[in-house]
This record gives sequence, structure tokens and C-alpha cells, in this order.
Amino acid sequence: MDANSFIEFLNKPFRERLATHYAFYQAELEKGFMTGRMGDAPVDRRMAYKDLFSDTFREVLVFGSNSYLNLGNHPYVLDRVCDAVRQYGTGTGGSPAFSGYTRQHRDLEQRLAALAGHEDALLLPSGYMANLCWVNGLMTRQDILLYDKHSHASVINAIKMTGVQFFPYDPDNLPALEKLIAELRARPGSPQLFATVEGVRSTDGSVIQLRTLLDLCKCNDIFVILDDAHGLGVLGERGWGTLEHLDLLGQVDMRMSTCSKALGAQGAWVSGSREAIFYLRSYAKPYVFTTALAQTTVATISAALDVMEREPERRRAVHANRRYLTQQLRTAGFTVGDSDTGIVPVYLPDGVAGRFNRALYEQGLFVNVMEYPMVAPGAERLRFSLMAQHTRDDIDRAVAIVTETARAFGLVLAQPTAARGEPVAA
Repeated sequence: MDANSFIEFLNKPFRERLATHYAFYQAELEKGFMTGRMGDAPVDRRMAYKDLFSDTFREVLVFGSNSYLNLGNHPYVLDRVCDAVRQYGTGTGGSPAFSGYTRQHRDLEQRLAALAGHEDALLLPSGYMANLCWVNGLMTRQDILLYDKHSHASVINAIKMTGVQFFPYDPDNLPALEKLIAELRARPGSPQLFATVEGVRSTDGSVIQLRTLLDLCKCNDIFVILDDAHGLGVLGERGWGTLEHLDLLGQVDMRMSTCSKALGAQGAWVSGSREAIFYLRSYAKPYVFTTALAQTTVATISAALDVMEREPERRRAVHANRRYLTQQLRTAGFTVGDSDTGIVPVYLPDGVAGRFNRALYEQGLFVNVMEYPMVAPGAERLRFSLMAQHTRDDIDRAVAIVTETARAFGLVLAQPTAARGEPVAA
């Protein structure tokens, strides 16, 4: 469904939308498009997957997982989880505001707060809920949110749920943002301004120029929330994320990050000053009325942090693999975005991403595809995600499959280019 068709679809009456979408879905199945994939193994560089409507699992090379450090099946992590099950059972029995908060939750929150140079933090079941939490908990209809145009869909949903005023902005165009801030500051009543920004862009793996943005926001008393879902574990000397990488620990008002990517667990947290976190504990409905994370999950996150700190070679392996994949794809003639993390975007012509992705999967390669409305029209791409345990042979095989598929689709690749950017050596 292209951009215009999608907009038309959203404007249809509800029951017509149901019928239209189901018909579209059936047509997609007949054309062989991917409709979902089901795994049947621990997350790793090779996994057994099947289509939702197939009966057969088969092993594929996995370049579509956010488990950058391969911690979800680490022996130390598994041992700590088993210990937690025996000691605490499987659930907390209540929300953090009532009976579900324990010493283990508190210890982990303090540890997570330190990763941003903050005083306190609170745990939540997912990154999606963390974004709902800070918008719903901090802001009122009198406030204004400036949101990064690359923000996750959960931020948009939080805006709708809370009813706050909002304006999108482009972090790469700070003069335009400065002009917008001046216009908003001139409004009667001097509303409080908030700004959210992605530290690492999930669509292309690039790290934003955060310091300049923070300088502008501090000059205008803007409360800044950093979304660092893809920075944790991959950036910084200790893997603490974008703030450590840019030497900005303690410099943002609030930081959100997830435990479901590099840490290989589940959940998320929001960190900030004691005052701000205490305020969220009181007023963020998604936190107050949701059961606290199970002790087994708390143990998983804590153990994964231990491994992240003890085994920095995992982080170095992710970067070495990213550099090697980027070099090989560019040498093959693909247009590849510049990335500083575990994400490598490979750009495709409009209208082929879905079918191209299906063809890759049929040849044993699992990557993610990004097309409208996830990215703007004309910006379709494959999104490779690198793991520490990927080998050079894995990467070479993946590049060969992508190259063969491009030729089968009649795509015109650029002339092979010399490697650019960082050296490939691990």
C-alpha cells in the first residue's frame, strides 16, 4: 500500500476499513509477501523460523534481531534467572505503587540511573510503555512537546492519549527549531516546553549531534527527554549509551532506554532527577496501574548488565561486524547509510522492499524491511542488525544473497567502490 493509498484507507469509515484491510491482506498473501515470522529457538545468529501460515520451520541467518550482544542465552544470565525463580517465584502480584515493588527492583533502578548520570529511575514493562509513561506523567494540556520527527510511534500515541500540544522538528535543522521555539515562547502564558529526541535513529543507526541541541534547549528552559533504545550496550566505553559516547552524562533531564535490545531481556526504564522520578511514580498512570516486572526479569536485566560490563569484547565485535558488512555491501555496489551502531541501512528503489525481503527470506536470510509509513516515501530500505556473534562467513553469505536477489530483481547496482570510513579491523 503506497502513501496515497494508505491515507485514503485511513479516511474510510471503520467497517469499510476492516473490509479493505482484510482484502489487502489476502492479496498480499497470494503474492507471497511476508506476513509475520515465528521463531522456535533462543535468539542467535542462526535460528529456526517459519511463516505464520506454514507448518515447517527452517534455519535462517538472522540479521533482523536487536539482540546486539547475544546476552539472551548467556550461561551466566540463565543461571541468575534460575536462581531468581527458585528464590522469588514467577510474578510480583501487584503494581509498583501497591504490592509489587521490592528491594531487587530498587537496586536495579539505582543501577540503571547511573548509566545516564542520573539520581533515580523507574522500571516499566516495555519501551512503548516508558514513552507513554513520561508523556502522560509529566505533561498536561497546557504544556507543549517538541518531538523529533524520527520518534517512535509510542510517542505519538502518548501525545494522543494525553492531549498535549505538539510540534514536530528535525534535529538536523536547528535553525528551524530555534525559530519555532521563539514563536512558541512568544505565546501568552509562557507554556512549559518539552523536547524529545532519539539518540540513535532506529531507522539508520546514526548518532545525532546531541550537544548542540542540548545547548539550545538549556538556553530556553526546555525539559529534554532522550530516547536511547538503540544506544545502550553498543555506544560508550562501558556500553552505557549515547550520553557516555558523547561525554554528556547527567546533561539531559530524562533518559528512556530499553532492556529488550542489547540486554536481551524485556522491559525499559526512565531516569532523571529524584524530583522528576518521584513525580512520575505519583502521576504516570501506565506505571501506577501496571503490574511490576517479574523478579525473573529483574534478574535477567541485572545479569545482562554484569556481562555487558565484564565482556567489552562483545561490543567491539558488533562494531567490527558493522564496519565489515558496510564495506562489503558498498563494494558490491549498494547504497548504504553511514551508521555508528549495530544498524546498517541498505537503500532500495520504491515499491520493491516487501517482495525483496520475501525473496531474501526464501534464500535463508532474515532481515527487516522499512517502508512507508515507517519511513518517508522514497526512503525504503533493508535494516540489517548486527550481533556480536556474527562471523565473517555469515556476513559474506548475507551479502551474496542480497547481491543475487538484486540481480534477480533487475536492480542496477553502482560500480563497485573502495571501502570508505573506518578501518575494518576488529
